[in-house]
Order: sequence, then structure tokens, then C-alpha cells
Amino acid sequence: MSAPHPDCPGCQKLQAEVATLRAEVAELTTLVAELTARLQQHSQNSSRPPSSDPPSAPQRPPKPAPSGRQRGGQPGHPGVTRELLPTDQVQEVRAYTPAACSHCQAALPQGLAGAPPRRHQVWELPPLTPCVTEYQLHAGDCAHCGTRTWATLPPEAPTRRVGPRLQALCALLTGRFRLGRRPALELLTDVFGVSLSLGTLVALEADTAVALQAPVAEVAAALAQVDCLHADETGWKTAGKRAWLWVGATPSLALFRLHDRRNRAAFEELLPRTATSIVTSDRFSAYTRLPLARRQLCWAHLARDFQALAESTGAARTIGHWAQDQIRRLFSHWHTFRQGVLDRAGLVVRMERVQRAFRALLAGGVTLAGKAGALCRDLRDKWEALWTFLLHAGVEPTNNHAERLLRPAVLWRKTSFGHQSDRGKQYVERMLTVVSTLRLQGRNVLAYLEAACRARLTGTSVPSLVPLA
Repeated sequence: MSAPHPDCPGCQKLQAEVATLRAEVAELTTLVAELTARLQQHSQNSSRPPSSDPPSAPQRPPKPAPSGRQRGGQPGHPGVTRELLPTDQVQEVRAYTPAACSHCQAALPQGLAGAPPRRHQVWELPPLTPCVTEYQLHAGDCAHCGTRTWATLPPEAPTRRVGPRLQALCALLTGRFRLGRRPALELLTDVFGVSLSLGTLVALEADTAVALQAPVAEVAAALAQVDCLHADETGWKTAGKRAWLWVGATPSLALFRLHDRRNRAAFEELLPRTATSIVTSDRFSAYTRLPLARRQLCWAHLARDFQALAESTGAARTIGHWAQDQIRRLFSHWHTFRQGVLDRAGLVVRMERVQRAFRALLAGGVTLAGKAGALCRDLRDKWEALWTFLLHAGVEPTNNHAERLLRPAVLWRKTSFGHQSDRGKQYVERMLTVVSTLRLQGRNVLAYLEAACRARLTGTSVPSLVPLA
């Protein structure tokens, strides 16, 4: 068969069609590979939650084999019991004496034996009834001009029919324990005997958000001054439309911000450009405005990325397995350091071997096609941001702190479907900020909310959320 003539119009047309078809095949092959990889995603190789895992997802490591011991505390276990309160802290004491001998049934004298009594304490809730205060505003008639003057409410008296503690409880139910408004109203009625309307509850939420404005602003100002923090974001809903919830956190502070975009502008509302903090985060592009010296990439995210490569084929599979081995060594050294067995200098020395192995691994992977090569090239370019935790105290190699803080917010989103108005946005942002910060500090949420609502009522300052230096 003769070769196609270069000047033949028919041959040129066929060659053009073949080139077009080859390009389409290559494009479709790439698309199929991407869709196949997406179908193979699960919670162990991506950021998807475990609840979204398909039946085909690999099972998590099996539990250890049964030891053969019975359930519960084992012989010799010291156990944990509630300590008895001192007698002067008990509201009621009931004393009992035996009337007859337990052995011979003879009558016992009425006097008490010399041995101290055996003490048994029972905790119980008192009957929960609302405390209703009536303010009677009397009038007086002026003897000079005849004008009638009525007394006014004192500053501590709410203008609505709900006091600051009840208002704080309403915020606790909907903003901390994520109850829907109607179930919250049912709980108030059934448990406390308080009947409120749905509109009143919504108005109380808005008023609570206003009361929390100043302390949340204080948290935002303090967060802009910290040396290091964690940042992350998750999806949200604003009147049924897509939005994003951002969090910035330290071990004692948490700030939440809602934004309709997932970009640099949204991140700068969380952390302004003037801040000099080191930020631990994933590799999302919104964080790339930070210099590498001020970034710490999350190794937990990278572990999932390389797990996805380990589940692929060819050279990418080999790269994934090698990377998993080094990441396991990295976390082993880090946990040894956290336990106090290693000092920072010893940690740096042990990590040098991991760094050399990982640099060689990336050098071999940058030439690969597809996601494997892109991941290796990206990490090669961000090399400095992989090891910031070795140089700075307070910086951790994972972003687990921020992810844990987002979990209650995700549950709130699933049950409430986000917010519907600007007032709802303020309530979500401020309640998440206040509740998360108080929990990090081990403070009582209800007591703080009551103090904030009372401060708004009396025009005094709200207690601070920022710990003293």
C-alpha cells in the first residue's frame, strides 16, 4: 500500500481528521482518568467526611483481636467515683439510726455509736419553675399643675418579658447545642414552664448577637497580633446560596467569619494583611499571599493526598507508598517530641533524614504526569512551608485544631441549612466565636452569655474573651 501523498487533498483531510480524533481521545482519556479518580475518593485519601464514604471504600484498619477479658473494669482497677461534698455544702441532711441489732434483733439504745456515719449523697434537680418579677409603675399627680407622672423602669429591668438569664439560655440551646428553634421552644415549655413565641426567640437571638459584638471584635483584634494560628474553611448556606465559613484559631481563641466567596479577600477578613502570624493551613490558593516563611502546610492533608497516589497505578503508586513511609516517620518523631522525650534540637536532627528522603522523593516525582507530578512540583516549590514547625515553638505540623473547631459548625449547618438574613449571619459568627473560645478556655458558656446580655441591658462593659497576658 502506497504512502499518502502530501499534496493530495483527500490525504490531507484524513490526516487532519486523525489528528482531531487523537486530540479528542487524549482529552477523553484524561477526563475518564479524572472521573475515575473522583469516584475512588473517600475519607482516607481526600477531605471528604467518613459519612460520605461509598460501600466500595476500603475499610479502616481492623480492631485488635479480642483479648478474652470480660467487659468493664478489670481486677485491680482503682475505679473512679464521685467525691462526696462537705456536709456544709449539702442542702439537706437526713440522719437515720438502726432500731434493732442486725444479728440478734435486740433493741438498740437510742444513743449514737462512736463510729462516724456512712455517708450517701444523691444529686437531684429542684423543681424548675420560672421566676416572674412584676414591676409596678405607679403614678403621682402634681399638686401645682395637675400633671400625672408615671414611674419608669429601672435600668436593670428588661423592656421585653424575658430576663438576661433566660435570654442566655435561649442562645445556649440554639447556638451551642444546635437545637432548632421549635424544639428549643418545646424544651423551654416542658422543662422550665416558659412559653415563648417563635418571633420572640428570633428577636432574642438578634439581641444576643448585638450583645456579643464588642467581645468578638476584641477576639478579632487579638487574633491579628498572635505569633501563629490555624486557619480553615468549610461550606455554608446563605438564604439557600453557597457561602463559606472561615475559622482562625489559637489554643485559646477562635474567630469565625462568614463570606460568600472562598478567596483571598475572604481570608483577609479573617486575618488582615497587616498581621505577621505564621498560618497553619492546607494548600488552598487563598493562603498563597503569605510568604512561605509564614506558612505551615498541614501534613495530615498531605497524608491523604499521598494515600490517593498509593491507591493509583504505576510510578504514582510507588511515590505514594514511599511518601506514606516518610510521613509515618515524621509523625513518630513529632509525637516523641510532644511527649518530652526529645528536645527541639533532637527533633531537628531526626527530621534531617526525613527531609533528605522526601526531597529525593519529590525530585523523582516532578517529571510524572497528572496529579502525582503536580503534587510533587507544588511541594517542591513550597518546600520551606513544609518544615516551619521545626523552627518555631507553637507551630504544629497539622491543621487538626481548626478542623476540630469546624465540626460543630458543620453539624449546625446540616440541621439549620445555614442562615437567611444579615442578623442570622451575625448570630452564627458571634455565637460560634464566643462558644468555641469559651470552650478552649474551659469557661462556663451560660454564665458568660448571661453576663453579656445583662451588660447590654445595663449599658456596662461585657467581660473579655481574651486571656490576660
